[in-house]
This record gives sequence, C-alpha cells and structure tokens, in this order.
Amino acid sequence: MTVISLLSLKGAPGVTTLSCLLAAVWPEPGPLVVVEADPSGGDLAARFGLTSTIGWSSLSAAVRRSGEATRLDPHLQRLPGGLPVLVSGSGGPFDAASSPESGVVRSAFGPDGDAGLAVVDLGRVPVGADAAPGWMECSDLSILVVRDDPSAALHVRARAAELLDRTGGALGVLLVGGVAFRCRELAEFAGLPPLGDVPFDPPSAAVASGRSASGRRLARSRLLVAMRRAARLAATRVAVIDGADVDAGTVVSPDAAVPVAPGADLLRSPMASSRGRGRRVAPDPQDAVQEMAG
Repeated sequence: MTVISLLSLKGAPGVTTLSCLLAAVWPEPGPLVVVEADPSGGDLAARFGLTSTIGWSSLSAAVRRSGEATRLDPHLQRLPGGLPVLVSGSGGPFDAASSPESGVVRSAFGPDGDAGLAVVDLGRVPVGADAAPGWMECSDLSILVVRDDPSAALHVRARAAELLDRTGGALGVLLVGGVAFRCRELAEFAGLPPLGDVPFDPPSAAVASGRSASGRRLARSRLLVAMRRAARLAATRVAVIDGADVDAGTVVSPDAAVPVAPGADLLRSPMASSRGRGRRVAPDPQDAVQEMAG
C-alpha cells in the first residue's frame, strides 16, 4: 500500500479537506481509503453526518477480539461521492502506525500490503510529537500543508530539519493561498521540495468539506485543478523515492529573508476578497462531494 500523510504545523490550512481531494483525484488506479488520524479530529463525521462509532473505535474493538486478521471494510464509511473513510472518534491509536489497528489499515488491500492507497490526515503535528513510529515515519510521502503567511514560513523553516529527519527526506510542501508568496519561494526558503500552490477558494472548499452543496462549483474550480496537479507531482515523487535513495536536503541559512511578494498586503485576509461572491447554498451532505470520487 502507498501511504501519503498530510499534516500542518500551525493554524488550520485545510488538511482534512485536501486529504479527501487528494484521494479523490489520485492519478493511479486501485482501491483507496482516507484515514483520519488526527487525535483532535472527528471532522469528517461532523461535517458529513457520519457516525463516530464506526471507524477507529469499532476497528479497535474488532482487533481486540480477532487480532490483525480483522478486515478493514466493516469499519469504513463513505462520503456522498463514494470516497471510503476511516473516521476518528475520541482517543485511540491514531498516530501510532505500529499499532495493531494501523497494521490492519496498511495491509487492507492485499496480503502483502502492496496494493492501494491510504491518504492519512494527521492534522496539526505539535513540536516534540513522538509517536514512534508514527505515520510520518512509515509514509511513502508526507505532505506539509502551509498557509501563505510569513509567520507560517518561519515556523516551517524552524522545523524543516526535524521533519526531514522523521520522514527520511520523503517530504513535500503544498502551499495554500499563493498571494503573499508562492510554494517555490517557500520551498527555497525552508529547504523542502515543492508540490505546488493551491488557491484559497472558500466556496469550493465548502463543497469539499460538506458545508455547501454546489457540486458544479467544485468540479469546475481552480481548487480541483490544482489538486489534480499536486496529486500527479506527489505520485511522481513517490515513484522517485521508491526507486532511489532520498537526499534529505539542506535547510537554508537562518539569515535568509522571509518570502514575501513585493507589495503584498499581509494584513489583509484573503477571505476579504471572496466576500459577496456567489450565493451560499444550504448544506446537503448527499450532494456535497459527488465530483470528488470521480
């Protein structure tokens, strides 16, 4: 199984939403699952009206009864577009990739664990998080999701060496926004491989996260186009990593300037530019992400 982990370091840049979109547009065929492994998560159940009793909680109970012979399918739920998800509840071994429950996930699509895709939503990873080994350590690729604000850039650079060490260099950065600076600039600033820019698109993100029901908006959105591009880059990077030793890279010198586009208004929220555009549609979880699994 190919394992792709998504995480953030601060704020809420949309890791859960982007995890679902990445799985939905993954360019390679085969079975897949979105794994909610954020201990403070539970977002998918709340957003899409799913039950929290089927997921990690039921999987843990089944593993206690049957061990790692437990099948994953009975513990998955599906988003309206058909995307299978393993939702988190309260507590649990979410980030402990060495746990029996995680062993069931990693071997779900084949006896040797060599088929399928698991996109793991790690949420925000705090400083000193030391689940050993965690999903980051066993992922084929970890994707750091960052908003385009200078304080976030500084935070990324401060932790770049730690993240590269934990992932063995199997790491890429995805930038949300691209107004203050671009992903390429952040990557150079922090010494991390870039995976591209994702637009700050609240209406389309609302569809993808179950808060709005305009499926056509998502299907035609720049957000989905950008995620398809990022998915292709991620798949290519996984193939490169699988075929060669990875160079963990070198973090740039600490006196490098924070990447800020000339003339950018850093005090103006990108949200302000979206006000008054379009019409808010009443949430309908049954139609929310019809395009995501296609």
